[in-house]
Amino acid sequence: MEPHFGGRTVFKWHHDFNSSALQLVFGTEAQKGFFNTKTFKNNGGVPDSLLTDDDLNIWTYSVFAQADLRLSHDWNITAGASINKSSITITRLSAPSFVPVNRKYNNEWAPRIALSKRIVSNLWLYGSVSKGFSPPTSQELLPSTSVISLGLNAEHGINYEAGIKSSWLQQRLYVEVNAFYYQLKNAIVVRKDASNADYYVNAGSTKQRGIESQAAYQLFERKNSFITNARIGISHTWNKFNYDDFKQSTNDYSGKKMPSVAPNTVAATFDIATKPGLYLNLNYFYSDKIALNDANTDFASSYNLLGGRLGWRKSIADKFTIELFTGADNLFDVTYSLGNDINAAGGRYYNVAAGRNYYAGISLKR
Repeated sequence: MEPHFGGRTVFKWHHDFNSSALQLVFGTEAQKGFFNTKTFKNNGGVPDSLLTDDDLNIWTYSVFAQADLRLSHDWNITAGASINKSSITITRLSAPSFVPVNRKYNNEWAPRIALSKRIVSNLWLYGSVSKGFSPPTSQELLPSTSVISLGLNAEHGINYEAGIKSSWLQQRLYVEVNAFYYQLKNAIVVRKDASNADYYVNAGSTKQRGIESQAAYQLFERKNSFITNARIGISHTWNKFNYDDFKQSTNDYSGKKMPSVAPNTVAATFDIATKPGLYLNLNYFYSDKIALNDANTDFASSYNLLGGRLGWRKSIADKFTIELFTGADNLFDVTYSLGNDINAAGGRYYNVAAGRNYYAGISLKR
């Protein structure tokens, strides 16, 4: 059980001008949570004796405001900011006479500004700049090494984005391309000790660049035909994530690829539905090889995945929907690793994913 409570106030003000409009949104938010986490010795995959038993008391506060200005000639401007504060208190119940430890994180200022402009009736350009932060999570503060890592600092980053989005052919074709450049300081990365237990460190600065693109096309849409709907979609992500300045002891990882990030990924879907309720969903995913450690000496192989789902869906008396379905994942029966343990000691990176597998089910919804 993880009890928590919180509150949020939101106030809005809107005013229309001759050819523009302004909306203000502002408020406050506070949350308090109580958590307990335990770690045990691992005896062949079975929990053994208790290692740690910790109570966590977490407070977060924020004050926020945002202005949305809609101008003539299809200009839109959004500007906002928040001030945030957080603290955590940890009590180790498994250690006799333990004195609770506390960490208060500095007030964090998180501003954002975004602009968009419609160039023609179906083409928009947009861009934004934002500054953000991310304090360490409870998992990072209490890794499986049994050490309380209150020395970890919050991550800070500035993100720049720009892109276009458009729809054509009577809204049947949708295309969006988004480029981003993210500068991250005090990045928190996972490492493994000699026993393969996790611990986390602030890894200096990183540069994360990428382009995300997607396209979707409505092949067919007719309510009274046997095939009522058919749609295809594809998306591609290009990533170039590198350490900018990261030195650990005598090792200099500056310029190295950040582990766990694939340079290229591709996802594609094909969906078809019929008037009697039969449907088919196909999905494909490709991932480039990824670095498994900061030194970039080991990589996980690239892989291709294909899956599908076939089903029948029917409404009953306009109150219930019954669905029968069956499907399969990893139809190529690819051997690949999923959820790799990054920077694992002794090269113990890999967690083998499921091979070709099948499923079936029935659902009833109201």
